[in-house]
Amino acid sequence: MTALSIARWLEKNRPGEKVLMLERGTWWTTPVSTLKDKEVATYRFLRDKRQPVQFWSTSDHVKGFIDIFLRCVRRKKNEDGLYELSGFGTRGLFGVSSTDGLAILRASGVGGGSLIYSNITIQPPDCILDQANAGWSAIRWTPPAGVPGQDVKAGRDYYYALARQAIGGGVLSALDRRDGATGTAAINQGLHKIVVQTAGMDPHFAPGDRITPPTTVPPEPNALWLNRGRVFQTAMAQASPGIDFGSVDLAINGIKTARCDPANPSVPPLDPGTPPANYCERQGRCNVGCRPGARYTLNKQLMPAALGTPDTSSGAAKAPSLSNLEIHTLCEVDVVAELENGYEIRYHQRDPRKPWRTVARTVTADRVILAAGCVGSTEILLRSRARGTLRDLSDQVGHGFSTNGDYIGFLDETKQWVGLTRGPVTTSFAHFVDPKPGSGPDPMMFHTVEDQGIPPALSVIVGHGIPLLRRLSTGKKPRWAFFLALGRWSLRELGRYVRAYFQDADVRQDVFTSEEESTARMMCVVGMGRDASDGVFRLGTGAGETSLRIRTASGRPFHEDPIFERIRRSFAELALRVRAKPHGEFVNPFLSSAAKQIGQKAIVVTHPLGGCRTGDGPANAVVNERGSVFRKSGGVYQGLYVADASIVPTGLGVNPSLTITALALYVADGIIAEMKASARS
Repeated sequence: MTALSIARWLEKNRPGEKVLMLERGTWWTTPVSTLKDKEVATYRFLRDKRQPVQFWSTSDHVKGFIDIFLRCVRRKKNEDGLYELSGFGTRGLFGVSSTDGLAILRASGVGGGSLIYSNITIQPPDCILDQANAGWSAIRWTPPAGVPGQDVKAGRDYYYALARQAIGGGVLSALDRRDGATGTAAINQGLHKIVVQTAGMDPHFAPGDRITPPTTVPPEPNALWLNRGRVFQTAMAQASPGIDFGSVDLAINGIKTARCDPANPSVPPLDPGTPPANYCERQGRCNVGCRPGARYTLNKQLMPAALGTPDTSSGAAKAPSLSNLEIHTLCEVDVVAELENGYEIRYHQRDPRKPWRTVARTVTADRVILAAGCVGSTEILLRSRARGTLRDLSDQVGHGFSTNGDYIGFLDETKQWVGLTRGPVTTSFAHFVDPKPGSGPDPMMFHTVEDQGIPPALSVIVGHGIPLLRRLSTGKKPRWAFFLALGRWSLRELGRYVRAYFQDADVRQDVFTSEEESTARMMCVVGMGRDASDGVFRLGTGAGETSLRIRTASGRPFHEDPIFERIRRSFAELALRVRAKPHGEFVNPFLSSAAKQIGQKAIVVTHPLGGCRTGDGPANAVVNERGSVFRKSGGVYQGLYVADASIVPTGLGVNPSLTITALALYVADGIIAEMKASARS
């Protein structure tokens, strides 16, 4: 987001200056024909540009699970993998290990976390963002001239609205619209609410974009809904009064009009002159790679900006829209070193064919923006301070880490057919806010619950690969657990096939059921909440330690934060309304009693925040409101910034992508303002 914003301004105002992105991973794309790219030209285009590129795993069966684990997981000898589950702790002799009680799932690829996230854009409530003495008060959200209000609330709403446009249509398009410029078309079609079985159908929303109360008079208004969204929202409508729930805004293309909608025959057909657009086909693959290419992953903005686009069935080839933007892949940054004028970035360039081989390289720049995520940016700054290349960094580097209250639960038996493998991975949300005695809402207990789907390729391990999930969550070597889980599955399947040979002619055997059937009456939900945000990173220094270690400032295990108990209560309230068994409950496989007995009790975090948090000075923060890095001795490092999840000062209790985007655009505007001022001086 910041690279596109700054490169756009430089191209218009300072021709000749360049923006270089050092990306840790490779390009990823779909290997199948789509509406916009029927000949799969994108892959060939990237290869012709000498860019390393990989395909999503496309199989929806056990082959897909094996492919994801062997090819798409980043580990030693496979450093160009997409997924990285970073564990923290120590590894001792004979495999004896200890965990810090936390693991973080993150992405490595051009486009970052957007490649595997759930596409959800939610603005946190004011009770979170208005908190004093929590870092948020340092962010003034100063809006550009001409924006009505010119106060914190108006500026904040302005940048969140800009973030929605940047995610929904593209950064360059959003900025051109803001500045009254023309020429940059939207890359995507805007945010969509995807809750019905097939694209183009009318969900008959009630006010608030939520489910219409069921009726006994046909036609049932919710008959076209995906089962998972219908069950979740119906349960929330029956829960405690005052719960804010509805359908989430998704960064996924949908179809707003259809040639034939049985629920709304008056809808006109699609304009035959409209270029085809990829749209959500309800394959449930958001977290493992969208085959039809409907998701708004950021590589779709970066490729046309830096490399151009290929000639496809939906459009002619185009040259790069930003001639001053370069992207170098498979670059792992080691440290940033302060020079007399500017900075030197020292990094390792990986060999695309053998990514475990690296060459040490350096590059210098007037300005450096760290956007390597919560873990990456924090580790780079910690290393830079430890090695003396940025000696004057704040002692707060690594402090303020938040799990964002990430929590997951599975319920084995539901009263109704849910179907975990169909639809986008999430359709709906519910916000829970407890009141403070004698005052307004309590921000410390704010949390969100969402329905969660499971990609078909991963449904094979639900119920059979839980030991594998637990082992992965601790960061221990997973290979033997993977083969154990696969072996158990193979033996079980072999027995079922033998029985099926003799019995399937009479009654269809379970071995022939689909992935959707195997999880049809299972429900998965995720929670996010406003945790204490008191995690502390440090560099691992002892023998057997991981490169980063982490603990809470209080010494309390991460999973004992009070927000998790509050989320479990909300899960229990939902279970009352959807369970088939009298005592069914949502179970977190990483925190079960069995996990504790084998020493693998850990929180798995998918929305890590903090580590370089925002504040008003180096005594309590790492960066100021515009992302400039503080000097411990006073002032800031001129030209050194952080613009990612690590600067978020507290847990949000919602999916953070919209907030991260808003902050990145705000930081970019601040950098551009500095460049304008330096030009005038």
